[in-house]
Amino acid sequence: MAAVWLCGIAITAIGADVAPDGPGPYGIETYQTELRDEARGRSMEILVCYPVEDEPEPAVARPLIVFNHGFLLSGSGYRSYGEHLASHGLVVALPTFPMSLLTVHHMHLAEDVRFVLDRLLEASEDPDHPLFGRIDPERIGSSGHSLGGKLSLLEAVTDDRVRAIGVLDPVDEGNPLWEDLIRYPSVAPELMPQLSIPLLFVGAELGRIVVLFSACAPEDENYQRFYEAANPPAIEITQLDVGHGQYVDEGAQGTDELCARGEVPSDWVRSSSVAYLTAFFLGTLTDSPDAMAWLDARLADDEAEGRITVRRK
Repeated sequence: MAAVWLCGIAITAIGADVAPDGPGPYGIETYQTELRDEARGRSMEILVCYPVEDEPEPAVARPLIVFNHGFLLSGSGYRSYGEHLASHGLVVALPTFPMSLLTVHHMHLAEDVRFVLDRLLEASEDPDHPLFGRIDPERIGSSGHSLGGKLSLLEAVTDDRVRAIGVLDPVDEGNPLWEDLIRYPSVAPELMPQLSIPLLFVGAELGRIVVLFSACAPEDENYQRFYEAANPPAIEITQLDVGHGQYVDEGAQGTDELCARGEVPSDWVRSSSVAYLTAFFLGTLTDSPDAMAWLDARLADDEAEGRITVRRK
């Protein structure tokens, strides 16, 4: 049964020019439910964080971001990203997909991403739904971490509703033990030429390092390969001395024990990453030159401080 409640965050409106690295000017509410795709026999939990005005009626249609979680993780493990983006005026959906070690199927998961998007757009047209009138179908973005980053790109290849994609350390790898291009299609370089939208790739320098059996983000399947195969405009940000598992929220089930971890505090990894995403999506989905100028300046500062390297095209 669906439920709506306050996120427990008190945010005071301080104007539209709030910097993307701090809390935004909007209050936040959340909606959580289970979605069921009867046609495919698949169920998934979904958490939606959305901005609210001081005067909630009528609702304002805003950009939608679908944020896809990493392998064997959950949408709730990235709740801080949803709350931060929502405070800046974006509706953010954090689904938890049906997934197990033995049954993971990338094409089925990409279909799940599309199903979530379809259902949210339907909800925005339903006068009895908490999300009624809150989503602008012309301003849709996609995000995610690790496998979730790949799913964002894979789904968007055949979905022209998606207008911008910003992802965190995406991994193109399927099952490392055997090749199955039906279950685990390769996105880079094969499918990337089909995407002609703004792209942002944030990557962990240490993702390629092997800790146990394989790297969490192998060098021949990592964010750099996505960027190199991408059409412009695209930005690649390498976060130096950062591990693949450091993007997940504190306390959430993560992959730190399987992935190389850097000396950079995870708090900085998450706060800088969500700031980059916020500026990028505000710039691309709301046509804000100020947001893109802020992103350019922040990247220049972080690069000058030796925290990141940047490539653009």
